Amino acid sequence: MKLHRINALLLKYYYITINRVDRLFDIVYWPIIDLFIWGFTAFYIQKLSDVNVLSVLLGGAILWVFVWRASQDIAVFILEDFWSRNLYHLFSSPVRLSEHLTSIIIIGLFRALATFVLMWIVGIAFYSFNILTISPIIIAFAAFLLTLFGWAVGLFVAAFIFRYGQRIQVLAWSVTFLLQPFVCIFYPISVLPDWAAKIAVILPPTHVFEALRATIYNQTINYNGLWYSLVASLMLFVMMAYFLQASFQKSRKTGLLAKGD
Repeated sequence: MKLHRINALLLKYYYITINRVDRLFDIVYWPIIDLFIWGFTAFYIQKLSDVNVLSVLLGGAILWVFVWRASQDIAVFILEDFWSRNLYHLFSSPVRLSEHLTSIIIIGLFRALATFVLMWIVGIAFYSFNILTISPIIIAFAAFLLTLFGWAVGLFVAAFIFRYGQRIQVLAWSVTFLLQPFVCIFYPISVLPDWAAKIAVILPPTHVFEALRATIYNQTINYNGLWYSLVASLMLFVMMAYFLQASFQKSRKTGLLAKGD
């Protein structure tokens, strides 16, 4: 990989982000709307019980942004190159797939951090909730694990886009929402039915959110679950990287990069 090519692609995605209203909405509008909805819901529920619902719901909503941003940015930026018929020209140049993905991952990480900071500020201003008072170390580790898992999901979706084109673009927006009920963002795994719990325990983010709740309630953190989340997310990331590379090579042979659909 060449740093100057990655830097050029970073500039491209940076200018796309600051000059497109919909891309700015992804960073600001939708995350804040989610925070308002869950924040006011938590206020109401907390009045009905002594449980620290506010920290659980807002903490989950703020941390979930790392999975959402990490996965969706990879898929959507690649889709935008399909829509603009730019992929053929991009890969006719010396740019490699690894450089392309590295630039998307970096810009996506900055976008996720920007959204996190904004939600952190809004949480303090509107709800007197500072997520960093839970445990900065746990929050930082959780953000890393969720981002890594999000990248794996993004590579998975990108692989299907390269293989089948725009026909399956719905995956770019739907995969994370399909996973949401099973990763226990706002509730413990114990409330799930047996069949759903078996799925949940396999998914790496479940153990991250379980650790978050344990920290909030001053319970013992299952560090084995966090290590499982790290190893499983790394394995998924590597596997999806190979899957993406195979799909990319297939798209070059079939001419999908030039056709775009």
